[in-house]
Amino acid sequence: MSEDPGSKPLAKRKAKSGPSASRKRLKVQYTSVDGLPWKTVNRPSDTGLDGDDGILELEEVENVEVVYEDTEGGRVTRFNVLEPSNKKTKVTEDAQREADVPSSAGTEALAPSVSFASESLLPNWHAFGLHSHLFQILHSRGFTTPTPIQAKALPIALEGRDVVGVAETGSGKTLAYGLPILHHILSHPRPPRTKRKLQALILAPTRELALQVSDHLSIFARIIDVSKEAQDIDLRTNKGKEKQQEIKTHNAPPLVSIAAVVGGMSAQKQRRILDRGVDVLVATPGRLWDILEEDEELAKQISQLKFLVLDEADRMVEAGHFAEMDNILRLTIRKSQEDEIEPETQGDLFDAHQDAEKFAVASVDALQTFVFSATLSKDLQKNLKRLQKSYRKKHSKPASTLDDLLLRLDFRDPDPAVIDISPEGGVVSTLKQSRIECLSTDKDAYLYYFLLRYPGRSLVFLSSIDGIRRLAPLMELLNLKAFPLHSQMEQRQRLKNLDRFKATTNAVLLATDIAARGLDIPAVDHVVHYQIPRSADVFVHRNGRTARAMRKGFSLLMCAPDERRVVRALLASLGRKETEIPEISVELTLLDKLKDRVLLARQIDSQQHKIRKQHHEKNWLKETAEAMEIELDSDILSESEDESHPSKQRQKKNDAKTAVLKAQLKELMSQPLLSRGVSTRYITSGSRPIADAIISGEVHETMLGLKKSEAGDDLVAGAKPKPASKKVHEEPEEWHGFDS
Repeated sequence: MSEDPGSKPLAKRKAKSGPSASRKRLKVQYTSVDGLPWKTVNRPSDTGLDGDDGILELEEVENVEVVYEDTEGGRVTRFNVLEPSNKKTKVTEDAQREADVPSSAGTEALAPSVSFASESLLPNWHAFGLHSHLFQILHSRGFTTPTPIQAKALPIALEGRDVVGVAETGSGKTLAYGLPILHHILSHPRPPRTKRKLQALILAPTRELALQVSDHLSIFARIIDVSKEAQDIDLRTNKGKEKQQEIKTHNAPPLVSIAAVVGGMSAQKQRRILDRGVDVLVATPGRLWDILEEDEELAKQISQLKFLVLDEADRMVEAGHFAEMDNILRLTIRKSQEDEIEPETQGDLFDAHQDAEKFAVASVDALQTFVFSATLSKDLQKNLKRLQKSYRKKHSKPASTLDDLLLRLDFRDPDPAVIDISPEGGVVSTLKQSRIECLSTDKDAYLYYFLLRYPGRSLVFLSSIDGIRRLAPLMELLNLKAFPLHSQMEQRQRLKNLDRFKATTNAVLLATDIAARGLDIPAVDHVVHYQIPRSADVFVHRNGRTARAMRKGFSLLMCAPDERRVVRALLASLGRKETEIPEISVELTLLDKLKDRVLLARQIDSQQHKIRKQHHEKNWLKETAEAMEIELDSDILSESEDESHPSKQRQKKNDAKTAVLKAQLKELMSQPLLSRGVSTRYITSGSRPIADAIISGEVHETMLGLKKSEAGDDLVAGAKPKPASKKVHEEPEEWHGFDS
């Protein structure tokens, strides 16, 4: 094709590539972005949870020519993949690897023959008969002994039975269902040059939990270099990560392909990953259902699953995902059943039921279902096997409670195993609990006192996002490292705040209940219930963020007078009484001093918030008027501009007032916090001398007069009820008259 040198209808820009002499373009074939040979960039972590600023995945492409073509509709961008003269170059190999269709030479990488002396190196795991590759990873990761839930669930799961597991948080539930899935896939390698087929679906309630599960299972899916094993970290504690080396992984495709599909990420990229073929899919119900509505092939694969896992199933129901989850679960129900559930609810979301039923072909009867949670009612455990069939015949509405959900599941096992090792009352043996009774207006001061008195990683739970937005600036003004985490934040910012909280020894995470389930945050010292949870399950899961994997933990319940009724009902549902939770001692002298700091911080935040609110109202008014194509009255516009753009004198006055308040707060915070009885002149005098504590290093760094201690050591024992004294019944003496 020849062109006039004077005219340039096409402008070309070549992407990064090798020398131009080594390529020979045979034919121009334009393709879309999805059709390019993308390659995943190797990074320390696959999901961005380890300090890479929330970037979940990076991909790159080479040998692509970008062509800009001028058309009648404007400039159009097109992509042309340049083919090298030697078609067996690295580019073609990488594209083939990215498509995850290995050549016959790479067949051995799919099911490597690895001999491992599990009987001598892992005697506690040997009896399970897992794949040798899994034994190798368990040994390298330091998993010498299975946790109780793993020890009880693995033999039953490996037999092909359905399992409903109830265990405390941090007990290793991920591997309890993950190892049987990986063992089956590794033991049944796919034929060479075939696309991976979806075999397992794991549903999780939150994005963070789904990414965490994907991370943990991906560690067991990679080929490792056994020549230089590291003294690895324990996934249950994540300790020693800084001092230990990483295991070297081969550059070959993983033995098991694991993908995570969650909200907050590019749906286009997720569809591209699924098109390549995956073995295990970890997903949140909302995003997965969005993809299923447009992907018939994926819906068909889900109807033919080998494994179905519901992780933290009760949370998915509470979070309002039951509608999407119910639609997904319909794909796994056997079509031939007479008691098939018909939808009643009408609407856009449920219009897709008919599409779901179209793909609900005769599912493989070998479907194995795992349901794991930290809470499950005892009545349901007793009636699960007996009521399962009769429930589906009588009920047709979407699942609204965990009991409904489990009874609606199409267990292929007529006798699903229920394994319950949860502690009595939902309290882990290493967890200490306490409470503080205070006014709602004093909660900020008590929280500030607790964070100063007991430094460490503290996870503060609030029930409302507005509460986090109010509390976060106060923490910043009081020089506390506090990071917010709630559902209205962008996914990248949520992951970034999680990373910062994990990396900071003395930090505060202000979170809603999205952080209450499944997140394995290492070394959380304290959990503070700033606002009381409305259900016992949420209370148990909140407490489960600390005292994980037999570590010590502490939980503090902040109870206002108007919340006492809720607390009593909450504890009663767990079979406990309010008097069983002791109060924590508080130095009232120091608390009064901290109240002054909190009051000034509130005034400063109120002054700054007033200005922010004025700007927000002005912008909202203008944007709303533009959207409705309404012309604002000049008087209204001038008033809003006067408020949002005050005069220089007024602005100067506001700045001066804020500066005075900040100076007062700085002065207060520079003064030492002295406990009652500590002399300001001599450390050896007073009713509470601190000289000996300073010499021994036991004195508190911030609060002079108090010794360093853990929160669990300063509990006030509640008064024990006195036993009722038995009254001795005395017979009255017989009266013999006045002369007696």
